[in-house]
Amino acid sequence: MSLARRIAIPAVSLMLLAGVATAANAVEEPAQDSLFGPVCSPTQTAITDVPHRLFAAWNNGDAAGVAAQFTTDGHMIPSNGAYLTSRSAIQSFYQGAFAGPLAGTRMIGKPLSVRCLSSTTAVIDGLGGLLKPGDTYTEPEQVPIGQRIIVSWTAVRVGNTYYMKEFQSTTIQG
Repeated sequence: MSLARRIAIPAVSLMLLAGVATAANAVEEPAQDSLFGPVCSPTQTAITDVPHRLFAAWNNGDAAGVAAQFTTDGHMIPSNGAYLTSRSAIQSFYQGAFAGPLAGTRMIGKPLSVRCLSSTTAVIDGLGGLLKPGDTYTEPEQVPIGQRIIVSWTAVRVGNTYYMKEFQSTTIQG
């Protein structure tokens, strides 16, 4: 066998092995969605249903309905800085709030992004607005500064439904 063949055969073999190893180690990029980034659920709607269910309960003045959108050990830090560490604490807080300073208010909002951390966990960043009685805004961007909020939720899937595990909101100031 010639010297060229003795060098070429191992060199080609190494290149082929390197190509196989590279292909074996390649990570397939997850499917992408323009709003959601990597797809983490058979239906992205199941993730964004969480804040919409919360808004519906809020708009009905339903403290138990707001709390029901959280896991039993869910945490919430609303814009006023309260630190609520269970579903029952969230319900108690909103029973008082809906009977007092939040009576007759409504909440609107929309997700800005959804980042999937796993097939059962996602972080949702959103923009919202606290509507006072008589306000007719339909989009969060229309809500005046001081009533507009930026929010971050961590949603986890339990069975086929997502719930909030963590929630934090901040009122946007001028």
